[in-house]
Amino acid sequence: MISERFFGMGEPLIQREGDTGVMAAEYLELVKALGCTAYRSWMHLTEVLKDPYTPNEEIAAAHRRLLERAAELDLEVTGMSHEWFLPEGCKQRTGHAMPERDLREGSLYMQALHMLEDSWYTMVSLFPQVSIWEIGNEWNLNAFLHPDGFLDSDMSHPFTADEKMDIAIDMMYFAARGVRRANPEAKVTCFSMALSTPWLGGDLPEYLPPVYGIAWTLDKMYRKITSGQFWSADPDDYFDLLSWHSYQMSTNQNEKDKDLFLNIFEPDHLWKDYNDAAYRVMCKYGDKDKQVLLTEVGFTDCGDEEREKRTAEYTRKLLTIAKELPYVRTLYNFRLLTEEGMLKKAGIEDNQIGGLAEVYFGFFEEPWNDCRPRKKAYVLQELTGSRADLAAVGKKVAATRKSR
Repeated sequence: MISERFFGMGEPLIQREGDTGVMAAEYLELVKALGCTAYRSWMHLTEVLKDPYTPNEEIAAAHRRLLERAAELDLEVTGMSHEWFLPEGCKQRTGHAMPERDLREGSLYMQALHMLEDSWYTMVSLFPQVSIWEIGNEWNLNAFLHPDGFLDSDMSHPFTADEKMDIAIDMMYFAARGVRRANPEAKVTCFSMALSTPWLGGDLPEYLPPVYGIAWTLDKMYRKITSGQFWSADPDDYFDLLSWHSYQMSTNQNEKDKDLFLNIFEPDHLWKDYNDAAYRVMCKYGDKDKQVLLTEVGFTDCGDEEREKRTAEYTRKLLTIAKELPYVRTLYNFRLLTEEGMLKKAGIEDNQIGGLAEVYFGFFEEPWNDCRPRKKAYVLQELTGSRADLAAVGKKVAATRKSR
């Protein structure tokens, strides 16, 4: 039976508020019009908080307004942060970096873990209405978990795949403690895993399609936790739900990372098995009853009209398959809006991770284009059963910008 929260949407709306001039809460009207019942919100610790103990009141108030509107629209919220604070003595003070793993009390590493727990306690205390917290993002990739100072170096010495996983397990344990101290009713989902190809910092064998890296990474995580060599051998002490990014990727291992989103085939039994393989890992370690969030799923068309038509039908096929996966609680479509505004602001076309491909995942255009629904928006609406006039809702949302 499909979950009542199956259809979700992800977008960093607080950040987009500054880019587009439309209040974040207004954009939730688009989410509701699509028929979605869940929303994934970017809520970075280092933006909402000034330090692990002190809220940034202005930013916190903006998130609170967004969450209050989500509650009015009956949208379940998953809050996600993939940045954190680092202690004095590190080269950085915030970011995706960690000191070298050193479990001696008082080390920079242990200070960072305690700061992470305290940060999550402060964050969750601010927003008791958030029911699910996603405590990390793509920590199996170098871009999102790397040594302190890595980005200011020649980046030739990242953490190994095993080192990243050891650190990720530590971080999940301390983050979960902070969340649960603040709100025992809130659910914690593990860091969202992505493909684990060697050129991104993983160790998936090159003969396997990239998205099997999720199952590969998940097995490594469970194997280490249950070894008894970490803080607890019980996965429940680290997370209540599982999450991963279930994109349809190219199976061509010779393509560069950004091309993996483009050189793709229609989703079929192979896409289903990417996910089933990860669930089989959960079953292997006794977690068959845990629910899964597919925290990012979507297609880009790079602004090409023919590709837009094709990927709209890919969206239909993928969502139809996903509805039959009994372990999936929510699939968060990535993402609500295109990002042409950021391109115009930067004046270049390659300012995003993934370049132009990153810009055209959106279901709607920006407000200066009347938040025009794109082809896959109508596909999603058809699947949810919503009868809203998407174009009219888009114009209404866009008009709030013009009146500012």
